[in-house]
Amino acid sequence: MKRRTRIIAGIIMLLLAAALALVFRPSPLTVETASIRRGHLQEIVEEEGKTRMHDHFVLAATVTGQLRRVDLHAGDRVQSGQPVAWIDPTPIDPRQRAVLEARLQTALAAQRQAEALVGRSGAEYKQTQTDLTRGQKLFRQGIISKDAMDKAVTLEQMTVKQMQAADSAAQAAAFQVEEAKSALLVYQEGRSELPTAVLSPVDGHILKLIEQSERVVSPGVPIVEIGYSPRLEVVSDFLTRDAVRIKPGMTAKITDWGGDAPIPARVRMVEPGAFTKISALGVEEQRVNVICDFEGDPQALQDAYHVEVQVILWDAADVLLVPSSAVFRSGNEWSVFTVRNGRAYSSPIRIGHRGQNQWEVTEGLHAEDIVITHPSTGVRDGVRVRIHR
Repeated sequence: MKRRTRIIAGIIMLLLAAALALVFRPSPLTVETASIRRGHLQEIVEEEGKTRMHDHFVLAATVTGQLRRVDLHAGDRVQSGQPVAWIDPTPIDPRQRAVLEARLQTALAAQRQAEALVGRSGAEYKQTQTDLTRGQKLFRQGIISKDAMDKAVTLEQMTVKQMQAADSAAQAAAFQVEEAKSALLVYQEGRSELPTAVLSPVDGHILKLIEQSERVVSPGVPIVEIGYSPRLEVVSDFLTRDAVRIKPGMTAKITDWGGDAPIPARVRMVEPGAFTKISALGVEEQRVNVICDFEGDPQALQDAYHVEVQVILWDAADVLLVPSSAVFRSGNEWSVFTVRNGRAYSSPIRIGHRGQNQWEVTEGLHAEDIVITHPSTGVRDGVRVRIHR
């Protein structure tokens, strides 16, 4: 009887201990999970950028004079060869006019001298031709020697060269005369009837009017800046550690430009030289410019507009994906917490390419595995978890 009582008491104590263990055991941690799946992945680097016209032309004054007021405005279209500004050359004083007139007379005298030399060399050439023809007949008859015949040929060749040199000198003298005349034609007293035009070299848009009002300008003073509209490009400075992975020809996307859809683009060039840039946090960074060309319609974008540039470094259509929020460092390895039978288990994995929110898994996981996203400090190997619905 006593033995039965002891057995019953032991069973009751075991039941009480089990009940207490169930009552006081930790409740499962509520976690958020995601399912491992296969899908499309792009590895992208992204930076801010701005548009710029590939060809900028700063038109400057070519002569000293009075710039007339420029009637064009920023944004106006211009055609190749269209005058964008006019300059009235500065009137010259009597001394300068006398110098220019003397220069013209000197040029005219040099021209007359050159023309006289042309006439003289022409006459000498005709005479040597006559002498050569006569010498050839006498040589065939055996009257003169071969040495005399060779001298006649050489003399004829020399006169040909002299005539060519005289012609060149005459042309140079004619150009000098035209130059001297042009100086006198341009420099007139008062408002010139022959102002100097500043011409647009290309079809494009006025980007900036550097000088619009009337004023005296000297040669080289910038007046207007023109952009060649069809050659719009995007420049963005990337960190050098990202730029070394960017190659010409890579696909890019222009985003955050104000429209609904990204604009396709392609990397044309990674500039060879880097530069130092101070970040918003005051940190020195080595950066390099990456130039992209639009492959789609640039829409309403113009010069120096802000955009975001995404360069696609790698693209694959069927890879095993894990949310980046599920991955953490465990020593020297990447790991995730998988959920099996209501418990969390740490699983080392190997990572391949990395997208913005998804990473490629090359080892350690399989499709349909369940992983914990954003694991808290309470999640440990073997801990009981409850999936948040």
